[in-house]
Amino acid sequence: MNIAAGKVFMTATNDLALLMVFMVIGVILLQVVKPLQKLFLPAGLIGGTVALILGPQVLGIVQLPKTWGGMPTPMINIVLTCALFGVTINRTKMKNYLGAINLIVLTYFAQMFVGCLVGIGLGTIWKDLPYSWGLMTVYTYWGGHGAATTAGTVYESLGVQNMISLGIIMATFGLIIAMVAGIPLVNYGVRKGWATNMSKEEMNVGAPTILLPAEKRKPLGFASVTSESINGLALQLGFILLSMFIGGALFKSLAKVPIPAFASVMKMIPALLHGIIGAIILWAFMRKTGTDKYADMASVNTISGVALDICVCSATATLNLKLFASFLAPLLIHMVCIIVLMLFICVTLLRRWMKHDWFELCLMAFGQGHGSTPSGLALARCVDADHKSTSWEGFGVALGVFTPITSTLAAVMPFVAVQNQWIPVGIGLIVTIGCLLFGERVIMRQA
Repeated sequence: MNIAAGKVFMTATNDLALLMVFMVIGVILLQVVKPLQKLFLPAGLIGGTVALILGPQVLGIVQLPKTWGGMPTPMINIVLTCALFGVTINRTKMKNYLGAINLIVLTYFAQMFVGCLVGIGLGTIWKDLPYSWGLMTVYTYWGGHGAATTAGTVYESLGVQNMISLGIIMATFGLIIAMVAGIPLVNYGVRKGWATNMSKEEMNVGAPTILLPAEKRKPLGFASVTSESINGLALQLGFILLSMFIGGALFKSLAKVPIPAFASVMKMIPALLHGIIGAIILWAFMRKTGTDKYADMASVNTISGVALDICVCSATATLNLKLFASFLAPLLIHMVCIIVLMLFICVTLLRRWMKHDWFELCLMAFGQGHGSTPSGLALARCVDADHKSTSWEGFGVALGVFTPITSTLAAVMPFVAVQNQWIPVGIGLIVTIGCLLFGERVIMRQA
């Protein structure tokens, strides 16, 4: 028994070591190939792509471990748990930045509505597209690779195959489009006079190096206890794993409730939701008992970042290339629809609702809604390098308020969509209409 367990851990260690080799290759390429920095592609994605090319699907030079295909699920569970652990919403800031919050919520649910609707339409032409695949819009273009892998994992646990590969492909497209379409939008806005906070510095969306200078380096976390008692990072990891254990134990107990219908639903709840619920419960208990001072959110974010890098790299390396070739046309059509939607919301509507500092927020939301938060901040930096606009804090507050919700939805909504793909369409439509009315009747009157 002990020998067998030792072999399992040795295999996992060796396979993870090989994954890290490709992760380092991604970092090197990111440093050497400057255009990659302009697109804000993560090292895990680049390293995973190299592994995919060298692997059996393309060149066949490297034999990729089978365990890589199983890495995304546990890693994403950690990421989601970290996202909810320690979350406290500040109501005062929510009131001060209603415009930014409304915009972020609108882009999310409008993408859900349009993405699902277009996905259903394309599914009538390309019959092999996965059921309810259009919902992946908000977990790829809006959410990025982490959310894409989360939702894809939930889908596959429910029997909908190839969703992780499809999600990685769509999220990668989104990152590229964020900058390819974003830079022309920046130039157009500058010519139209929308960039009222633009400095005299030359436009630059990418740093010449990924290496941080010594004066700009920040600690990855802080020890909240003495090193003699326990390693500080180990304690924070303990909180995260304890959250996952609490959530798992809770749902296992609920599945034993002697009510057949209720118990069957509890058994179908995705395991990725366990950590989320556990984190909420544990954090509430820690705040009530005053033990929250032992938590260090910087360390928790570091743990989340490591898990996400492993997740993205392994998921990319094991992409289904046949799927990519088969669905290239519908994916491109789908993306064009999302680009048009985001331009309408971020340019036409936001310009109508907000009279001051709207263009910076427009660029942040456009970049974030196609690929990632860094993409949106990079675009905004083109026209406001000195951070004069109030949009910077507003955007941060909006994401801070909404990100915990999106993390939960990534684990819940695929479960709903598998039951009926029209439900997300209805939810997206209702919230979108609500945000439009709020923008017209509240935001525009405050401007």
